[in-house]
Amino acid sequence: MSRAQRLTYVGIALAIAVVAVIVLAGGSGGDDEQEAAQRPAATATATPEDRAGGAAETPSPTPTATPRPPVPTLVQGRPRTLRFTEGERIRFRVRATQADHVHVHGYDLMKDVAPGQPVTFSFPADITGIFEVELEDSAVLLGNLRVDPS
Repeated sequence: MSRAQRLTYVGIALAIAVVAVIVLAGGSGGDDEQEAAQRPAATATATPEDRAGGAAETPSPTPTATPRPPVPTLVQGRPRTLRFTEGERIRFRVRATQADHVHVHGYDLMKDVAPGQPVTFSFPADITGIFEVELEDSAVLLGNLRVDPS
């Protein structure tokens, strides 16, 4: 066997060893490589400012939606005070065990409520003070709305 043949075999063996190391080190590396090949590659496009040597515009971060707090619920038999600030939006639900009218004093709002079917109120907090929320016909206090000045 000539020297050239031996070097060829050594080169092939070395290539096989490198491929084996890559495959074994990557575990399921083939899947990652396939996914990377299927994903579109991000390409940078030079802007006129970049070509002219100016500063490139920094992209602004995508705003994250602020989660809305859950709407509080006033339940017959457990009165509580809901606190708001003038200028906010007042939002709350009412659940009752009997059919009646829910009355928000001060704002003079009224809605019908049926057992097992909550009713939702939503209105601007434009009057400050403490206001009762009650089942009108049975005069049952559901809670209070406290609206503080802004």
